[in-house]
Amino acid sequence: MRKLLNFIGVTVVTAGLSLAQVPDKEKAVAGAERAFDKVAKAVTMPAPGCAVGVSLNGEAVFEKAFGLAEMEHNVPNTPQTIFESGSVAKQFTASALVLLQQDGKLNIDDPVKKYISELPDYGSPLTIRHMLNHTSGLRDWFAVRALSGEGAGQHIVTQQMIFDTAVRQKGLDFKPGAEYSYSNSGYQLAAMIVERVSKQKFADFVAERILKPVGMKNTGYRDDFQRITPGRAQAYSKSGDGPWRLNMPMMTAHGGGGMLTTVSDWLKWNAVLDAKTWNASLVDSLETQGVLNSGQKISYALGLSVGSYKGSKQIAHSGATAGYRTFLVRYPEKRLSIAVLCNGTAPDSTGLANSIADEILGPFPAPPAATNVGTLSVQQPEKYVGIWKNERNRTATRISVANGELRFGSAPVREMPDGSMMVGATKIVFRNDSSGKPVSFDSTANSDTIRFTAVSEWQPAAADLPAFGGDWYSDDAEAKAKIFVEDQRVYLLLKNSPRMEIKPLYKDAFTDGSGQMIWFDRDSAGKVVGMHIGGGRMRDMPFVRLK
Repeated sequence: MRKLLNFIGVTVVTAGLSLAQVPDKEKAVAGAERAFDKVAKAVTMPAPGCAVGVSLNGEAVFEKAFGLAEMEHNVPNTPQTIFESGSVAKQFTASALVLLQQDGKLNIDDPVKKYISELPDYGSPLTIRHMLNHTSGLRDWFAVRALSGEGAGQHIVTQQMIFDTAVRQKGLDFKPGAEYSYSNSGYQLAAMIVERVSKQKFADFVAERILKPVGMKNTGYRDDFQRITPGRAQAYSKSGDGPWRLNMPMMTAHGGGGMLTTVSDWLKWNAVLDAKTWNASLVDSLETQGVLNSGQKISYALGLSVGSYKGSKQIAHSGATAGYRTFLVRYPEKRLSIAVLCNGTAPDSTGLANSIADEILGPFPAPPAATNVGTLSVQQPEKYVGIWKNERNRTATRISVANGELRFGSAPVREMPDGSMMVGATKIVFRNDSSGKPVSFDSTANSDTIRFTAVSEWQPAAADLPAFGGDWYSDDAEAKAKIFVEDQRVYLLLKNSPRMEIKPLYKDAFTDGSGQMIWFDRDSAGKVVGMHIGGGRMRDMPFVRLK
């Protein structure tokens, strides 16, 4: 089979890398075949599907596809079918900026405002690196635009629209570098910086400086969603047992995503990164993990997540745009790469890639007995029962007792000998007041600690609810919202969206049941004067009441 690196004439086995670490080729092919067949045979046709590619030591050893690229005319997927990448494209945007740094035209530790003067001054330097490793605090544009009823899937989204939305934000979710929070906004601004510094269109720069040298002949960008791309799979989604429906991205935006590619081209790219012969310092930059202001290292690097999978170093990224689902992963110590491109919301692209890795890299030794999961039942569990507010994003978690067992949400809580508690791999340490009553706890997972505080469950009287009603407006989001009460229930209405019931949670705070919070401010006289909407990637969007 072809060598992916022949076009640059390199030796794929790195000096010092033991050949024994590289899986056997026959085992790799057989393992990929087993995992592929299991998923492909489980798909009820007609349905979309996936293309899968596996390379070993720089050689493509397996490429196969299943499902339909176009359901209306029963066009099958093939290994040569073009799919949209989703967020896997972020590593190419990061690479473009690293190349410009190597050219001496910028530094990724420069303030973003040096290149995008339209951005507000947030009082603390916001750098390019902050955007690339998702520590910028920028609200994600998907969530912001959804408030205005002009988000993805509701409206044609342009690069300019996203840019205008990003620079309109007068506030951040947190101080740059303080936390990690995934934000597509940073990568859209990053693409704009590439254009302003290089004096080229983003797609042209990437094609000239990356795609052509690497030999990715079937890769480009969806910078015009109406342009016909021969050989491209259409994307589909479904809800539950409902029918498959066409779900294509109506966007000209790219940078955070928007790449059109094949599994073959992705394997070429991974081979170049593994070999480190095309641009070793670029690879080192891409794999440099982010570091928070506290000194804590995070797994996200520059458009790539660096971690481990069942004992092997793993460098990967997933993607999702409209109905496309993707995953690209490499195991550099094993010289193994897996590319999965799907044109439907099922099957799970990441799960398929993991199952292939399991077949090739397994069987795995039994994991050591966990020493930090907690084995003791919590004493006096009733004193912890209640609602606990996440001070980072204002969501709340209920702690309860079921059959004498303390539960955090639905997960059991176990006590450690030192008095701390464990929920799975998350450590919980409670703090009590002078009377011994628990008033807060710190939840720590992957070196990240979040404070939770005890709050009282709120059950407002019917007469209290009209105070929240009315028309509200957010200048940052250019969005109007209506709060109204009907039959003693409170509803939120946004443009282009059905009305949504919001339920009281704790004082002056409501939840829509899907993780989004709506809370209100009062003045010194107790009058409701402000509203906020927040969720995972947009923690706090302020609204003012319209007169």
